[in-house]
This record gives sequence, C-alpha cells and structure tokens, in this order.
Amino acid sequence: MTSRLEGNKIMVLFTITSYSQRKRVEELFLKYNLPVNLLCYGNGTAMSELLDYLGLEDTKKIISISLIKKEQVNGIYKLFNKVLNFDAQGTGIAFTLPLTSISSRLSDLIDSHESNLEDESEEFHMTNPYELIFTIVSSGYLNQVMDAAKSAGAKGGTVIHAKGLGSDEAVKFLGITIQPEKDVVLILSSKERKHKIMEEISHSAGLSTPGRGICFSIPVNSALGLNADLDSFNIQKEEQ
Repeated sequence: MTSRLEGNKIMVLFTITSYSQRKRVEELFLKYNLPVNLLCYGNGTAMSELLDYLGLEDTKKIISISLIKKEQVNGIYKLFNKVLNFDAQGTGIAFTLPLTSISSRLSDLIDSHESNLEDESEEFHMTNPYELIFTIVSSGYLNQVMDAAKSAGAKGGTVIHAKGLGSDEAVKFLGITIQPEKDVVLILSSKERKHKIMEEISHSAGLSTPGRGICFSIPVNSALGLNADLDSFNIQKEEQ
C-alpha cells in the first residue's frame, strides 16, 4: 500500500561531494543513524576553469540519496557545514526534492525511526528556485548533453553511469533501443534557465538524435552549497 504525504513531510535528500570525502560522508550518515541511505559514485562535468575557481581537484564524486523527515533538513544542513565544510568553496552541494507518495511501511519506518539528528523547526527556503534536470542518454553522448547545457547557461553537472532496460513499448513509441550502457546526467538549474537548457539538450541529444536522450525536471525544495549563478556556495532559501 502507498501513503499520500501531506505537506511533504518526508524529503529526498541528495548530497554530491568529491570522492575524497567518501569516508567522512559514510561516517556522518552512520553516526546520525538515518534510516534510508544509498551511496553511489559519479563524475562531475564542470568546465576546467570552473573547477579551478571552485577549488575542486578532480571530478570523481560520491552521491548520497537519503529519505529524511522534513524537520531534519535544517539540522543535517548544519552538519554538512560543520563536518563537511559545505559553507566553504568547492566542497559539495546538497538539495532536497519533495515526495508526494510513499509506501505505507516505509513512511511508518521513517516516522518512527529514532535518529541522533536533532529536529529543527526552522526551515530552509529558496529565494531563487531551482530545478533538478535529469537527462538519460546513450553512453558516448555525454559531451553532446553537456555542450548543449552549457550553451544555455548551465555551469556543470554530475553524471552517473547506468544500465538501461527498455521495454517493448519504449522501443515502439519512443525509439529507445535496449542498450545496456546509459549516462544519467544531473544538472541543477535556476528555474529561469531550465527550459532553455532542456530545449538545447533535446535538440542535441534527444530522441530524434543518435544519443536517444530523454530529459525531465523536478522542483527542488531547498539547497545548500550554491547561489543563483551556481558558482559560489551558501544556503538558499525558498520564499513562502
């Protein structure tokens, strides 16, 4: 059974930081006993001059995906600043996405779970709303995606290598062949730039191109580690 979430009381937390921080990230999540966490690895795609500006030594990333209670977001953001130095340039970013439904058992688990993380009544809100753009493209076409995105104002992204499992319907109606190797590209964009970035990606690497790419976006509730230009690091708050 699924449960509809009133007021988005459970959030999806994404954390992206350099691979060199992996031990500290793992220790943080274990120490504060969050109930649902997934760690995976990816690569950053920021242009080299931006990497130099941000102080990033390499592009290999560790990505954590967690389910947390809404009231814990502010507390974990404070921890990221304290333990992982997210308030300094080039250390990492974190952001939350809303959930509208969840399995009842999982919702009960998260509601009843006792974490070492303090609940915070204050919430982070964003003055410059962001959206997370997902692009799924055949392996080998990452450069086309990022060149198109950067031409529309994107500063960079994070890529996760994945395996595609296309259904017969996808092959028939979308032209997506069952091709094992896929790249999943995550790009955080201001709401104003989102449409242009997605249009450029679709034109350069969309379903009508050899890349057979698809893209979609999800609104971001709150973000830590970036500003409206995605080139400096601070906490962003969303207007009520």
